Amino acid sequence: MGTGILIIDDKVKVCRSLAQNFEHLGYRTVIATSGKEALAAFSAGRINVVLLDIMLGEESGIDLLKRLQAVDKTVPVIMITAFASVETAVLSLKLGAFDYVKKPMDFDELLMTVEKALEFSKLQEENTNLKSRLRELSATVVTCDPLMIALRNKMEKLAVTDLPILIDGESGTGKEVFADYIHAASSRSAKPMVKVNCVALPESLLDNELFGHEKGAYTGADSAFKGLFETADGSSLFLDEIGDMPLGIQAKILRTLQNNEIRRLGGSATIKVDVRFIAATNRDLVDLTRKNLFREDLYYRLNAAVLSVPPLRERKRDIPLLVEHFLAERAVDRRKELAPEVAARFQAYDWPGNVRELKNVVNYATAMSPNERIEMEDLPVHFLGDGYAAEPADIRQEMERDLIVRTLQSTKYNRSRTADILNMSRKTLYSKMAKYGLNA
Repeated sequence: MGTGILIIDDKVKVCRSLAQNFEHLGYRTVIATSGKEALAAFSAGRINVVLLDIMLGEESGIDLLKRLQAVDKTVPVIMITAFASVETAVLSLKLGAFDYVKKPMDFDELLMTVEKALEFSKLQEENTNLKSRLRELSATVVTCDPLMIALRNKMEKLAVTDLPILIDGESGTGKEVFADYIHAASSRSAKPMVKVNCVALPESLLDNELFGHEKGAYTGADSAFKGLFETADGSSLFLDEIGDMPLGIQAKILRTLQNNEIRRLGGSATIKVDVRFIAATNRDLVDLTRKNLFREDLYYRLNAAVLSVPPLRERKRDIPLLVEHFLAERAVDRRKELAPEVAARFQAYDWPGNVRELKNVVNYATAMSPNERIEMEDLPVHFLGDGYAAEPADIRQEMERDLIVRTLQSTKYNRSRTADILNMSRKTLYSKMAKYGLNA
């Protein structure tokens, strides 16, 4: 499919003339003579560059530019006007327009500007993909535990296949890090992995998010929407907390895995997709299948390649390595170290929140410690022995922190639900999480 150019001008003859010239060169064009038509065509996707007349009849091209930028800032917009002025040029560029050309237009000059915009857009996309790739590669499995090393070796073997993978383990064990590691080691790593938390959205929204919809599929569906399966085409799709996925969507997931195709909501056509499927859960899927809460056929589709991540209490030899890793992440110039008694306390603790809890405790202690060495008094109170005397204010703060941690764990780190349960605004919750080092 050719490069798509959206031409927006209230004069149909101008649109058709430009469209004809570009189509002769192999471009694909879409014409719009109003802001409503333009937004519908733009939102449908497949547009690579926009030509926008700054005087759009009774509408303002500047206002439409703002609305286009709100939909997608990555698509370059070239403003066209017969009313050239420094003010309008500067304003459109400040709002994010790629360039500015004047009427009457020289088509060769316009073509050069379009080609520059496309090249710039391509470089931006490559830069974004590179940054995403670097973030994924930074997801390392830090371990010296024999069981974890064997698990990492298994991951590397599975990564080069296209088998669907199920990662199970308690909350906080690092299942998403495993997914990142698999994707980075796969042949699909040139594209970023697409991720969705199945428990964060109600069934109707999750269905729409995964499979997309056609225009008019429901009230408010003013344009077609590409779902995450289509977005992840040629890459990997990570479905976190799949054990909490509604049964109806499980059936659609199974059909997608079997046939490599999806159907948008409100659509009749099937769309082929090439997606590597990675799922994670902290629930016992076998038990869920017995209770008819998880489809048995989907479970058997997934259980061929299962990675079970052990809890931190079963691989305590990894704690010093993980602590060093997290301290290095937080270091500004010189990383801090643990006092011997702190290191001993870390080894004695059972870590019910697993690696996530360890990271949060390290971040908290790093923030609280005024020196290069983290001492016992820098740790949360629940880490300390009965003989430790703390100030009342410290106790109140630790009680508040522990309450927030427990509520976050009970809601599977859904911050909106946590704020509702604790009867505080999300802004207040975010502030307190930052204060207690819980934002990592």
